[in-house]
Amino acid sequence: MKKTSRGLIIQRFSYSETSLIVHCFTETEGLKSFLFQGAKKKKGVVLLPLSPIEFSYYQKDEGQLAKMTDATLYQSFATIPFDPVKSTVVFFQVEILANVLHEGVVDKHLFEFLVGELAWLDEHNNLANYPIYWLLEISQQLGFYPLKTEENTTYFDLENGEFLSYIPSNFTYKSGREVDVLGSLLSLPKDVILNFSLPKDLRKQVLQLLLVYFKYHIPNFNPTNSLEVIESIWE
Repeated sequence: MKKTSRGLIIQRFSYSETSLIVHCFTETEGLKSFLFQGAKKKKGVVLLPLSPIEFSYYQKDEGQLAKMTDATLYQSFATIPFDPVKSTVVFFQVEILANVLHEGVVDKHLFEFLVGELAWLDEHNNLANYPIYWLLEISQQLGFYPLKTEENTTYFDLENGEFLSYIPSNFTYKSGREVDVLGSLLSLPKDVILNFSLPKDLRKQVLQLLLVYFKYHIPNFNPTNSLEVIESIWE
């Protein structure tokens, strides 16, 4: 039976001279893989990273790869495809999402969040702290947003996701300037986080801390290029 859905392109790979394998985070079925036969020959088909598409597909049974038959953009961007900084941010987001999304896990709230953030990214340029904000929001969407219940905390328990005033017994903790900054950013409005003044080196340390934190909460989390990619927009 033929179905239609909205989705965000996560990855695509060549399958043949004319066809692609497409990994897509769909609104209705979560992350799903498709064979898109003849995709390379179809005029007007846009399958760039995080392209918001509306598409048709069919699948005879669960054991077979679904087949995408057409795809069109349902949301176009004025700046992202042409702005190297914004394109770099999207590359970063795609690598993170490829590590945190799992086949068949439906999450409409996360889907709508990602669509909304892409629209925001297309319209704004204050991006230095944006990867930090975005990772914090992803952790909230996935249910492991860091917890801080005390004002004066020195340690961040990575395993339990808590800011503490004492060394945790599991010894899976971090301390330092980056921990102080991350604790200060928690629960702040988006515009405040984006305008938070941070030296480049400290911004890198905070982002690195968040990536380490994700490793404790996402199985097999290993975005190999994320930090290096994002560093390039701070030059």
